[in-house]
Amino acid sequence: MFRLIISEKPSVSASIAYCIGATEKVSEGDTFYWQGNGYIVTNALGHLFGIGMPEDYGWESWELETLPLIPKEFKLFPLNGYGGQIKLLKKLISRDDVTEIINACDAGREGECIFRYIYNYFGCKKPTKRLWISSLTDESIKQGMKNLLDGKEKDNLFAAGFTRAKADWILGMSLSRLYSIVNDDSHKVGRVKTPVLNIVANRDEAIAAFTKRPFYKVVLENGAECENIFDTAEQAEVVRAKCSGKTAVVSSSKTEQKKENRPLLHSLTSLQQEANDVYGMTAANTLKSAQSLYEKKLLTYPRTDSNYLSDDMIPLVESIVKCLSGYDGERVQCLQKQGLVIDKRIIDNSKILDHHAIIPTNLIGRLDDEKLDDNEQRIVKLVINRFLCAVDKPYIYSETKYEFLVEDEIFKLTVKTPIEWGWKQYKLSEPTELDDHADKVLSVLYSENATFTADNIEVKQGETKPPKHFAESTLLAVMENIDRLVDDKELKGFVKERGLGTPATRASIIEELIAAGYIERKKKQLVSTDYGRAFAASVPDNVKSAELTAHWEQVLSDIESGNGNADMLLDEIKNSVSEIIAYEKGRGNRVKVTQKVSVGNCPRCGSPVIENSKAFSCSAWRDKCGFFIYKQDKRIGRSYKADEIAELLSNGKVTLKNCTSLKENKYSAVFSLEDTGKYVNLKMEEFVGGKKRRGA
Repeated sequence: MFRLIISEKPSVSASIAYCIGATEKVSEGDTFYWQGNGYIVTNALGHLFGIGMPEDYGWESWELETLPLIPKEFKLFPLNGYGGQIKLLKKLISRDDVTEIINACDAGREGECIFRYIYNYFGCKKPTKRLWISSLTDESIKQGMKNLLDGKEKDNLFAAGFTRAKADWILGMSLSRLYSIVNDDSHKVGRVKTPVLNIVANRDEAIAAFTKRPFYKVVLENGAECENIFDTAEQAEVVRAKCSGKTAVVSSSKTEQKKENRPLLHSLTSLQQEANDVYGMTAANTLKSAQSLYEKKLLTYPRTDSNYLSDDMIPLVESIVKCLSGYDGERVQCLQKQGLVIDKRIIDNSKILDHHAIIPTNLIGRLDDEKLDDNEQRIVKLVINRFLCAVDKPYIYSETKYEFLVEDEIFKLTVKTPIEWGWKQYKLSEPTELDDHADKVLSVLYSENATFTADNIEVKQGETKPPKHFAESTLLAVMENIDRLVDDKELKGFVKERGLGTPATRASIIEELIAAGYIERKKKQLVSTDYGRAFAASVPDNVKSAELTAHWEQVLSDIESGNGNADMLLDEIKNSVSEIIAYEKGRGNRVKVTQKVSVGNCPRCGSPVIENSKAFSCSAWRDKCGFFIYKQDKRIGRSYKADEIAELLSNGKVTLKNCTSLKENKYSAVFSLEDTGKYVNLKMEEFVGGKKRRGA
């Protein structure tokens, strides 16, 4: 008899198989599994099943009358491209000698759904266990296998995940079709993505509407500034002249010793923020690298919203610090000599739901940078540095606040002097004004009632600054703490710490908005496009309400903890979607939000061919004309331009320059349109210069 273990990926299956002695590799066509010691170990490949598209439920026509799209019952459908693995799983699950199935997919909401979709699709009734671990080290796997959970213990987690999928489907599919129909253009609407778009659009509109105003400060030679700020240079000059050469009296001097505590350990969101601040990495790339490092057993599970560890992990913290001796021996030796600071700042059971903070594993001592790509090296560095900072001493400094009286004007100066740098000497993030404590170092320390002559007084001009465009790090911060954008005090308390999306989904939400053409990256900034702002402005508030979305997110969290009602949430979303559709149906003349640009007529049906972010496609997609040409073509090492496709559609041929072969040779050639009825390609006819392509 066998116990069947299903993990999320082949690399995880290999790690588990090694630990439990299932060392025989059995091939089945293009697939394989591990077997031995009473176990069979196989894997999914991420999601193998989904809840389908509207067409799968009979909604093929794009008409307002079909909306909203609310299936009577959601079904599971195999995803394309995974037939071999699905066939293998069916065979293994159905084996008579398999008596129990162990869910070893990632220990989170998505991992739970991946397994349950497989289990439910095949109608399996065999008992299940759950492997619930936060790292893939041998020790963690063996310990997890000794302490398997009953599969039913994570029923609420699956309920939350499945409810989220259904809620997102009803809202996303219904409203995406709605706004695509009324705008005669493809639009993407999402429970989270549309409120996030609105947040970015509002910020950009505030920046565009901002009018800079000059202001003037009167500044003493020691840097002290007059407490009055002036609207005109003339007003400031009056004060400068009045005080110049006069006696300045130290009217107040107060010194306090202060400390800046160590940073919290990393959650996924805080790691994404720091990676963006320090290295300019996107949230998606940070998650990708952190997941890879988890699978390489160097970091713990990345999809966590906690910044804390449990109290039973204190010995592990001490062990990991020792393991880091090979990474930064001098720093580790210094920490061990002064003593690790392990307190409520990093240990708090009450602030861990499923997974603790991201930390190095006790295999980090085997770290070999040469086996990691650049982004993985960066993420390892950030996690290790944050881990060591978290067990270091606080940064201690003295802060002296002075007030100087010159004539009847008060000048103020704050001086910060480092006493003990502690963790801050290892800070990696970009410096801020608060970090720079060396700006105002006085050559003379003032005692109260001391006097000096106020010479060399200056008038300095400044100007008011607009809000800053979002960087990925600051947008993630707002998504995590949506209460920052809520003015109503009662509502602020309600949405506090709910957030938009989850740590695991925020990166994909940003990428989806970029792919749809609603926002774009400009260096480190995320800026809404004209198209994105117009769309955000065109939809009613309850489509883009951050507060409402945060409320729904909290209900999903309640479902996960066993305190929420899935049916009530789905009914609430159905009602909200129905109200939005009724509103749009009854709306009068509206300006269509579209970015359609025709490059010619479709050779299949004669409709305009439209350029979008990824392709040139027939505008009659609603009538099932499947003509499209991807912009990027790896065969020629470049993208097609709109004027080139226009010439191709008009003349049937086009000359493309600056192409690159697979062997990286540059060339130019004449291409014709090749339409098989199913696929559309550009076929090379001849090289420019007369060289005929073989077989053409």
